[in-house]
Amino acid sequence: MNRRTFIYSSVIPLLGTIMRGPSKSYGITLDPAGDFDPIVKHKNLKEPVIIKSLDLYEKNGNWFIRARSKDGAEGWSVGHPKKMELSQLVFTKVISPYMQNKDARYIDRLVDGVYLHNSNYKMQGQLFWVALAAAEFAIIDLLGKTAMCSAAELLGGQKRKNVDLYVANNHRTKNVHDSLRQIIKSVNSINAKALKFKVGGRMKVVDTVPNRTEELIPMVAESLGDKCTLYADANSSYLSVNKAIEVGKILESNGVALYEEPVPFDYLNDTKRVAEALNIPVAWGEQESSQWRFNWMIKNSGVRIFQPDLFYYGGLIRSLRVAQMAEDKGLNCTPHISGGGLGFLYMGIFASCCSNPGPYQEYKGLTNEFPWESTGDKIKIKNGSMTSPNGYGIGVNIDPDYLAKINIIR
Repeated sequence: MNRRTFIYSSVIPLLGTIMRGPSKSYGITLDPAGDFDPIVKHKNLKEPVIIKSLDLYEKNGNWFIRARSKDGAEGWSVGHPKKMELSQLVFTKVISPYMQNKDARYIDRLVDGVYLHNSNYKMQGQLFWVALAAAEFAIIDLLGKTAMCSAAELLGGQKRKNVDLYVANNHRTKNVHDSLRQIIKSVNSINAKALKFKVGGRMKVVDTVPNRTEELIPMVAESLGDKCTLYADANSSYLSVNKAIEVGKILESNGVALYEEPVPFDYLNDTKRVAEALNIPVAWGEQESSQWRFNWMIKNSGVRIFQPDLFYYGGLIRSLRVAQMAEDKGLNCTPHISGGGLGFLYMGIFASCCSNPGPYQEYKGLTNEFPWESTGDKIKIKNGSMTSPNGYGIGVNIDPDYLAKINIIR
């Protein structure tokens, strides 16, 4: 046997073993961002929790997911209220079939495995990860209820009983006086200690209302700067790095503590240039779906606050991995959370078990679109803080009478 034949005959079987790995072991990650210890701790789950079914339901624009084990235990979650309508086929045809008959205790591996299985990585993007997040939330609820512990305990331990909030505002089409009135109203509604207001016009538009940004920043600072920590969100408004830096300097001079997405979110080098030119911490990551790019930005960009969206990025496990990478560099991971559904709940779980969530978490209101109740301490908002979910699973139950009337999606 010559050397070339020997190498070929030795390496090809090994490659086959590696490529077969995901289907045999639920997905051993080969991600260049690195390997991670399991986020979900299942020391209280001595026996397998085999997923019998993972079903999707809908009612009145809300999307409900039920994870049921072969022992008959159930976990429920609520998916993204808008994106799940578009992601439903990904859920029913890709995510659910993969998860069935797997041991839910190894959900970390399942999250990686479904991404690699049958070349699913080729559909990576928001609609894939939104569907996976919905499944993950339900499976974590199932595991928590089976183990009789909270999601936070499963995810490493509850580190705080209350989560301090910042209220998010979106009044770009209003003049500065109407914007300020609405911002003050939202702050007063929960006695918030922090707020986030919008600058720029969103996605490459400088301002919808001319000069709104330059006028609004000092008005907000004068009215609320002594009472609240101020954050500003540009939503990728500035194509020009120089303009983004100019606005950043105005924010700095008015005591604003965070500058989110100053340039288009996928302009990584421009984000780096802006972050390195300013003293105000730049925040980034709401639209990101790649673990590797998060890793690169954490190590190289000058960004100081990372913001995986708990829906768009695929759930709590992947987002807590970002937090671990950020913590290694002494940085914070403050997740973005979309409004509607149970977004406030997933935010509360993340912030209560994460070591480095930053001082304030995004809040867009509790939901009243369907009946739910806390299974532990009542989740309530008081003096700008939210009770951390601490009931079994994700910490809430949806009214069984309501769930009896929802429509299954095949």
